[in-house]
Amino acid sequence: MTDANTLNAASYGPEWAAIWDQEFGTRPDTHDAVRTLADLADGRPVLELGIGTGRLALPLVEKGLTVSGVDNSPWMIEQLKAKPLGQEIDVVEGDFATVTVPGEYGLAFISSHALFALTSQEEQVRCFENAAAHLVPGGVFAIEVMSPQSGALENGRCWTTSVGADSLTMFVSTADHVSQQMRMCHFTINGDGTARLRPAASRYAWPAELDLMARIAGMRLRDRWGGWDQRPFTAQSTLHVSVYERT
Repeated sequence: MTDANTLNAASYGPEWAAIWDQEFGTRPDTHDAVRTLADLADGRPVLELGIGTGRLALPLVEKGLTVSGVDNSPWMIEQLKAKPLGQEIDVVEGDFATVTVPGEYGLAFISSHALFALTSQEEQVRCFENAAAHLVPGGVFAIEVMSPQSGALENGRCWTTSVGADSLTMFVSTADHVSQQMRMCHFTINGDGTARLRPAASRYAWPAELDLMARIAGMRLRDRWGGWDQRPFTAQSTLHVSVYERT
């Protein structure tokens, strides 16, 4: 089996960075995410871990916030810097579980399930500790991740994500319920018969496990919602946004 690092290197490499915005640059909850993150920041500097091409960071800059970021993909960073306001964001290239960014922040956050791209419990704990180390007292760390009880752990799960006039994009996943490891792939089939694959690996964690990671890092759970619109988190929620405060 291909190891997790190899899968994720392909997923966030130059080929996918070039078309990232086309494939994943828009989401219906972006407005809610930006509004909630701006409220959590409360005018204080913001640090995004896994900043990508700036889907959330750039609107936060437009709101007048100072934003810094971390990403391990130089190609993603290049896409971000080429956009209007992109040069106003200081970005450090590196592993967001360990890299140090200058400054102190009122808000650090990870969106789009990127925390689970760290494929071991040790890496995820280090990420919580790293986020906490960048926060001022009373600062908050917000994460958006999938909810394991949502049915995402069904092996062989497959669904269609988009249908075009000459293309079809689908998503498949498998899960190991002992190791909590997942293997996933977005694949697009074009009208000419060619296919484009975006494989990825992740390690999912249950909310209670994440809460313990936060405690190890000196933070406590402040809020948990079923989405960026702050709807209640329930057993039917497909994801959760959890907000931890540095104690």
